Amino acid sequence: MPADARTRIARGRVRLLGLGIALPGAALTSEALCARLEDRFGLPARRIGRRLAGRLQVESRHLCRGFDAAIEAPRPGQRNPELAAAALRAALADARVRPRDLDYLLTHTATPARALPGGSAEVAALVGADCAHAELRQACTGFASALQFAFALLREPGAGPVAIVGSETGSVFFDPHTLARDPSQWVNLLQMGDGAAAVVLGADDATPGPRLECAYFGQSPGAPAPGLLLAGGGSDRPAPPPGVLQFVHDFQAVARHGAALFDAGRDALRTRGHAFADAARVVPHQASGALAGWFAERYELDPARVCDHGRRVGNLGSASIWAALNEVYPTLAVGERALFVGAEATQYSFGGFVLTR
Repeated sequence: MPADARTRIARGRVRLLGLGIALPGAALTSEALCARLEDRFGLPARRIGRRLAGRLQVESRHLCRGFDAAIEAPRPGQRNPELAAAALRAALADARVRPRDLDYLLTHTATPARALPGGSAEVAALVGADCAHAELRQACTGFASALQFAFALLREPGAGPVAIVGSETGSVFFDPHTLARDPSQWVNLLQMGDGAAAVVLGADDATPGPRLECAYFGQSPGAPAPGLLLAGGGSDRPAPPPGVLQFVHDFQAVARHGAALFDAGRDALRTRGHAFADAARVVPHQASGALAGWFAERYELDPARVCDHGRRVGNLGSASIWAALNEVYPTLAVGERALFVGAEATQYSFGGFVLTR
């Protein structure tokens, strides 16, 4: 990462009041997913999938679709805003905060249910929150942008709770029939998962309990072309070619440039006195199941201290860090710290925070 990478670190701390997660359907193993595609679409999925699954190390994931047809919408009740609302309800219950007591709702996703209005409007309506709300159209570091806003909002005198929820339903942006002409779609199929996860945050005060601090977000200057792109459906291409919209994924570029984003996160945390080696747990963005082992080796950490949530749910994109937080939090003793290090290849951004239980 160039030395002039700009990083914003929010001032102060906020209370972590509650957590919630919503994953669609039962966990589906890579073997079962490949068998389903082979049986229903006549693809050599078992042979190819077995090889790729071993490299990606995503053992299972949850999907909002059943692959009953090549092109599908999410199942009823598992649409993007519905999953987000389910995760938010769980977080509100955990926080013992009523929806009408929220001051602000921030949602973030790269796979919204529709272009307009933003999904935050439907999420707010589904949970019965009448607060101000906004949606960020951002993938894996959407959580980091949302935290910048939340920290600022919670510094206001008398500020009420702020909720943040990330959600993805990217499995619908995939047509099995394209695998023959675009082999990169195999990686998208076997690496990604669907789901939503949420947090409820409160202003810092004298109340004991978990805190978030050192919330940082940065952008790589002179970033290369997007490593992940969904080109159709915007005003540049309002009438994309027939068929399902699909992600364009430049895996080689991500491999070349992605590691520098984690280095930038490490350096941002160091400026505030936080080192990977001193944390009880380190939680990098769960790009795949293989990421945890790579991360532990790169930064010379005990693999047991590096979160590998991606093995069990795949890459949840915008929901990834919040979902991993849901898994890691119960493993921490009171007073222990976890460092969260996000990275996003769509625009080569990085972000994270420190959690003290």
